Amino acid sequence: MRAYHLMSEHWALEALKLRRLKLSLLEDMNDPFELLGITLKKPSDRHVFRKLKTEMNRTIGVLCFSRSWSNPVLWSHYGDRHYGVCLGFDIPDEWAKEVTYHGNRLESALEQKLSHNSQESLGYTLITTKYEHWRYEDEVRMIVRLEDAQYVDDHYFIQFCDGLKLREVITGPRCKLSQKQLLKVVAHEDRNVTTIKGRLAFSSFKVVQKKNTQNA
Repeated sequence: MRAYHLMSEHWALEALKLRRLKLSLLEDMNDPFELLGITLKKPSDRHVFRKLKTEMNRTIGVLCFSRSWSNPVLWSHYGDRHYGVCLGFDIPDEWAKEVTYHGNRLESALEQKLSHNSQESLGYTLITTKYEHWRYEDEVRMIVRLEDAQYVDDHYFIQFCDGLKLREVITGPRCKLSQKQLLKVVAHEDRNVTTIKGRLAFSSFKVVQKKNTQNA
């Protein structure tokens, strides 16, 4: 599937040059309700959850994508107020875990769930359950074991590869990067990507493609 990752211009240029994306660690993500998609009414459930969360924070990282780049709120929140860049990737469908959105936390007896499901299965459910007001993100997540990632300067990275294949580079409506500047940093392996200049739509609340975009 095609999936989109927005970031500031600075970090996008670094990602293009080094051909890698930084993993988000669960404890550092911007939603404090990460992993808290289920109720924890019983002290025993809260105890089990703390142990599970600690283990997941220690072993799991996440790459967050949207299935579309047209939502202006995404650009405001993740694309540096429309000054940033969006990278479009092809990733295997089985690696793209769809986020589901709920108005209320799911009722659950955590200990009972663990007795009927593996810790890994429950972990995937927790990682992909979010409050319904995040629905605008239309998010899919790639969940990566930290042992499989590259560790550099206190951060974990995943290199571009067949499972994370760069296909598009979209510059935000306020981004001043030229195609020539992009060409200077795009790695040789990615020279066939499509470059797109985003603009504000004339008749809707969307970010759309400026027509004179050319391929890199």
